[in-house]
Parts: sequence; structure tokens; C-alpha cells
Amino acid sequence: METAIFGLRFKSHEALQPAIEDLRLFLESPRKEGKKERHGDALANYLQHLARVEEFEKDRQRGMGQTDFHEKMLLGVLSHSHFFTSSLKSAVEQYQYHCHALMTIDLRKPLVFIKSAEEEIKRFNPKSKDDQTRMARLRGMIDQRSKDLETLKGHWPMLGDELYHIAVYITDNLLKIRKLCESSITVLVGLQIGGEKTGQMIEDIKAHFKEQVREYLQLGPVTKQYVESLQDEVAKLSKQLSQQVLEDIYAVTRVYEALHDHAQKIVGELDGLIRQVKSKQHKSIDEDRDLFGRIEKTLISLVSDYHLDTAMPKDARSGDKHDKLLFEKRKEMLDHLFDLLKKGMSGQG
Repeated sequence: METAIFGLRFKSHEALQPAIEDLRLFLESPRKEGKKERHGDALANYLQHLARVEEFEKDRQRGMGQTDFHEKMLLGVLSHSHFFTSSLKSAVEQYQYHCHALMTIDLRKPLVFIKSAEEEIKRFNPKSKDDQTRMARLRGMIDQRSKDLETLKGHWPMLGDELYHIAVYITDNLLKIRKLCESSITVLVGLQIGGEKTGQMIEDIKAHFKEQVREYLQLGPVTKQYVESLQDEVAKLSKQLSQQVLEDIYAVTRVYEALHDHAQKIVGELDGLIRQVKSKQHKSIDEDRDLFGRIEKTLISLVSDYHLDTAMPKDARSGDKHDKLLFEKRKEMLDHLFDLLKKGMSGQG
């Protein structure tokens, strides 16, 4: 479980966990009074990608092929990276929920009431029965406000600890994603340098044309000019295939690089804020609000401010009569590539 990316989060305070309905109502509530933007809107783009990745995984498990090549290329990387998971979604949503609870804790209101009530009691005549009744009632209210204040003072660090652990959980897993991206990029660089799989596919193309020649020979002799034209065609297709495969590998590499850079940026921001939280040790609720609020902004950036689709290239298919053959080989190479990435191998391309 410790090596899994966004596995179970063990350091969680059960008493603070919101009910499903409470969390739903919170996410649908406005971030600011009188504004249309809701708390859940920060995850809108992330949820779209998560749905695409989950559907891609379901199709893959059912043995259904992805119709769009570039969609398969992108979603294959996103699925392998584990960046789009329900666990990260849940962690960010719960962070928002608890952060909002921290922001709405009001320690001043009961303090102001207690001080005001105590001043009021001083003005009463202790010999007056009416004043004695008022004094008893106010003292009861002071006791209740004092209990409320102690409860709030205990709830604040509890919320702070929960927020701290969620931030650490997300940071630790982003480090794992960064490491996965680095190892995947190493595999992809090996594929760019090597040529074993590409060479094998070129041999498949040659075999395809040899079979074509054998079929023609059954109908009659073939001319030297025909054979030479096929040889030229094979050389041309081999070059096209090598170039297109290389471009596909570059495209996949760019998605990993974009994920790596995004994770690294967010980790850098979270790490500094987490260290500040730890050093403060909940000494001031205002300091906690500031730091945890800044962490919330960073987490919103994590799930909204990424640019992964732009790493995909335009369709590089040539459009000639042998396009289908080349495209099938590109798909074969992509499947091979993801097999290697899942195994963490530095295999040959």
C-alpha cells in the first residue's frame, strides 16, 4: 500500500469525515455569498478528465479498442500516471470542506459575549431579586459560551491536523507520480535511441510486400520494373513508419513531461507551506487560516491548472494507399510502448 499511488489515506480523523450528502451540499454551495461560482467548480475540468480515463480503463478491461488513436495515446499516459483518480478527487474535496470549516470558526464572538455579559453583571445590584435572576441567567449563558469556546478551541487544531495530513498525503503521492514520469521518460528515450521493435515492424512490411509478389507470380511473371517499384515503396514506407513512430513517442514523452513539470511545481509550493504549518504548531488560528488557505489555492491549481491535451500532435497519417498498413503498425507500436511502460522496462523501440 505504501508504494501505490493515491492508495488509502490512513492518517484520517474519523469524527471529522463528512457524510456524503453534507459534502455534496457543500460542493454545490457558493464559494462567496451572492456569487455563482460553487466550491465544486474548481474540480470541473479534472472531473471531465477523470471520467474519460475511467471510461478508457473500462473499455480496455472489456477488450474494446479506443477508436481515436491520439485519444488512446493521451489517456494511456493519464491512466498509467494515476494522476486522475477518485482518491485525489476525494482528498481535494475533503480538504476544501475542512478548510471552509476552519475559516468559519469564530472565536471572537463568544469572547465578546462573555466580556459584555461580565460587564453587564457588574452593573447589577446583588441585593435586588430581579437583578439576581438576571445575573443567574447571564452566568448560565457565560458558562455555555465558555464551553462553546473550549469546544471551538479544540476543534481548530483537530481540523488543522486533518488538513495537514491531507496536504502531506497529496504531496507524497505527487512525488510518486513525478518519479513514475521520470522512469517512463527514461523508457521512452530508450525507445527513441533503439530500433528493435521498429525494425521488426519494417520486416513485417517487407513480408507484406513479398506476399504480394507471390500472389502476382501465381497469375504470371512479374517485371523487373515492378519489383524495383515495390522495393522503392518498401523503402519509402519504412522511412515513413520510422518517422511517424518517432513522432508518436515524442508525443507520449511530452505528456509525461507535462505531468512531471506540473507535479514538480505543485510539490514545490506545497512542501514550503507544509513546513510552515508544522513549525507554527497551531499557535495562531489566523496564521493557520492563512497557510491552509494558501494550500487550498495550490490544490485548486493542482486539479485545474494543467495543460496535457496540448501535448498531442496533429494527425501525422500520410493519406496514401498504404496509410492503413502504416497506421496499424503505429497502433501496434503504441501497445508495445505502454506494455513496456507498465513493466517499467527500458526496452528497445
